[in-house]
Amino acid sequence: MGSHNGLGSIGIYVAEELERVYQEMAALLGIPDLTWIRPENRQDWTQDEIETFSNCDVILVDGISLADLPDTGANPLIVACGPVRDQSPSLRLKTLPFNLGLEGKRLLMEGRDYTESGVAEPSLDLMLEELRSVLRREVKNYLEFPPIPWGHAYMMTLTHDLDILSLKEMPIARTFLGYFYRSSIVNWKRWRSGKVTTSEFTLTLWEMVRTWAAKIGLGRDVWDRALPLLLDLENRLGVKSSLYFMPFPRKPGILPEALREDKDHRKFQEQDNKIQKDHYRGYSSDVSNFSKDSAVSAPANRASFYDVAKYRRLLTRLEEDGWEAGVHGIDSWYSAQAAREEYKRISMLTGQQELGVRMHWLYFQTPDSFQAMEEGGYLYDTTFGFNEVVGFRAGTLQPYHPLNCQTLWELPLHIQDGALLAEEHLDLTREEAFRQAKPILAWAKRFGGAVSLLWHNQSFTAPRFWGEVYEQLIEEGKQDGAWITIPREVLRWFALRREAKVTLTRQGSKWQIGCNQSDETVSSGPAGSSLPPLRLRLYLDPDKIKGCSVPYEAGEGYVDIPAQPLIILEVEGDEPRC
Repeated sequence: MGSHNGLGSIGIYVAEELERVYQEMAALLGIPDLTWIRPENRQDWTQDEIETFSNCDVILVDGISLADLPDTGANPLIVACGPVRDQSPSLRLKTLPFNLGLEGKRLLMEGRDYTESGVAEPSLDLMLEELRSVLRREVKNYLEFPPIPWGHAYMMTLTHDLDILSLKEMPIARTFLGYFYRSSIVNWKRWRSGKVTTSEFTLTLWEMVRTWAAKIGLGRDVWDRALPLLLDLENRLGVKSSLYFMPFPRKPGILPEALREDKDHRKFQEQDNKIQKDHYRGYSSDVSNFSKDSAVSAPANRASFYDVAKYRRLLTRLEEDGWEAGVHGIDSWYSAQAAREEYKRISMLTGQQELGVRMHWLYFQTPDSFQAMEEGGYLYDTTFGFNEVVGFRAGTLQPYHPLNCQTLWELPLHIQDGALLAEEHLDLTREEAFRQAKPILAWAKRFGGAVSLLWHNQSFTAPRFWGEVYEQLIEEGKQDGAWITIPREVLRWFALRREAKVTLTRQGSKWQIGCNQSDETVSSGPAGSSLPPLRLRLYLDPDKIKGCSVPYEAGEGYVDIPAQPLIILEVEGDEPRC
């Protein structure tokens, strides 16, 4: 038998306004090659356009008229992923029970509110899995790149927002006094309810004394010792993380429009601005630099009081040792100008161009914030998550490009310490918090992708003692076989996945798979690390494979193979159709 291409073909024919959505859906699916069907005249297809249509095994449609499709006799399966008009009895039609174009756009651009039902489930990943099940049945030798690195079950990124580096540097106002309130009254309640031990409660009282002593210059306060404690823990566990530093001190920033009617925010703003007004003189001139009108200041206690420039050596050492230093943004969400200023501040200190950002207090305004951050120069944003619960705001475990961006990645946030353990949110015990977060990891074992954790530096010390849950989640990830690495490396891997192309040819029982993935998978990364290979998944009965040039893993109805420039299979029997 002569050599020929052994892969089936998947076409996409959607309304023009939906093309950008489906480009992102195709990337999330991990399909290495798609045929975009764009007839110049929808009522009068050219012969070449009809031939392209006929050569597809499956065609995904959304927002079009079925009556416009040509009747070729080839009979590809037409999968309606969203509303279609008219009918054509000659078509094989499969209608999915959801609107992938509309819901995909909502999830990736606006996200779900934490009050919506089902936020603990990755709804977009579930929809894509249902679509995959159709493709696997219909497409000849269906092949995909699942979002799972070879040698691992999924990915995990560890991140930290550094709101405060020391209580000593803070004014005696809301946040400083709040530490003592939480260390005494709140922690007494937590001790009574079994959320802290007696020894932890006693230690917290002692730390209050040490903090007052540090305030007058005697020793180091408890939060001054938090970051070294965090880094020592990660060294012991053999993991690295991303740490987001506040770019400017004494700037509470701009209040998002959606929060301006919030009573709690108004109350905090009025009280804190009155208490701390002397610490923010000159801030209004910063507001006037922005081009937008009616800017309203955020609550004063949103500001940080450390000058990151004094920690330059720390930032460079973190980068040298394999950690990642990023931006804990103040107003990067608000305008491209603010995003550029905050990006440049941290980039100058680290010498690093590929910077990530997470907005302080998760301030965000879709869709403008995505564009502001891209224009500001960031590699990625990781704000898209919840303060109140754990779950999937974007409905997915995968990083993605927002639909109004070309280069910016959004790395969704899934698990936050405060959402689980803070008294104003779920207020769980440490055991309950671990059980609440663990299902996120179970979804990752099912679908792959990258679980994102946020633990604040002060969570590792009194009065919180939340580091235990963080360590448990890391250990769980290790047991699962997760690749635990910094966001920059995760995104490099996902970029390779999107760029990779694959071919499959057959000569009798000899199958050849070629993959043109980049050499970056074998090149050195931070601290001597390297990216794991992409994973190729070929839907083929594993029992038919009699030999393979590389080690492979057999699944139910498929085989997983590490992506290589050339893979040779010996396959028994006729060309299969799954």
